[in-house]
Amino acid sequence: MINPSDIPGIGLFDMDKASIETFGPVVHLDRNGFLYCTRGRIDLALNERVYEIRTGDIYIYPPFSHTYIHEISDDLQCVVGVADFDFVLPVISQVSNARNQVFILENPCISLDGRQRVRIGELIAAVRNREAEAGEYTAAAHGDTVYRQLLSALGQAVCYEIMQAYFSSRPIRPLPQERKDRIFQQFLISLHRNFRVHREVAFYAGQQCLTPRYFSTVVREKTGRSALRWITATVVAEAKKMLSDPALSVKEIADALGFPNQSFFGRYFRQYTGISPTEFRSGGPKRGSEAASA
Repeated sequence: MINPSDIPGIGLFDMDKASIETFGPVVHLDRNGFLYCTRGRIDLALNERVYEIRTGDIYIYPPFSHTYIHEISDDLQCVVGVADFDFVLPVISQVSNARNQVFILENPCISLDGRQRVRIGELIAAVRNREAEAGEYTAAAHGDTVYRQLLSALGQAVCYEIMQAYFSSRPIRPLPQERKDRIFQQFLISLHRNFRVHREVAFYAGQQCLTPRYFSTVVREKTGRSALRWITATVVAEAKKMLSDPALSVKEIADALGFPNQSFFGRYFRQYTGISPTEFRSGGPKRGSEAASA
């Protein structure tokens, strides 16, 4: 049974084994998200690392990534949150810099202590209670606007509470931002919006009135990855998601991702995964890996 929330920019869902299995063996979203296990167990794999998510654990879902579902207990109960990129990035940027954000991408799981479980549970319950009272707000003048802003604020509070729990559980501290952190964050926003059309570093540098060389230096300094690698990883992740849909032809996927033809797309995909799109479709959970190291 899935009960979605009505928060602008973010959705909260109560899920069990049956509803999780509707995603199939692979979950791919172009948004940020989390899974908070309140009962049972689920094993998830990201970048060939398997994480055992048990009661009281949170898995933070990186955007543009593939999460593989390995095993689910029959008694699984969890809350899944999915947030628009533009909704969650301002929250994250308030409490972390680019280095922290990359660390979270590479270390997506935390175990909550008793107090953290209570606080996050209370916020989720507050969202549910407000949703149940929706009619009282929307009936009044300007009530709908106020109601939606209230839900948005509660959604942000959930995000902040999860970030607080993460920094309390991990050996990193939220660090202040500098200009280079803002450059990287603006790059992520722009990449999210434009990767289907623009795959050139110069385009993203130009959006911030920076030279490609300086822009690339900043991104590598802040994340350990080149700007080109971020771009190719995003394109390849989206390609893998679309290739997982048998209803789409390789030509349709090439067109949707802005490649001039199917052959060009095939060469690009093979360059960064080591296999062709057709081979990826016929392979298993470890089908291809983003190999860009520029």
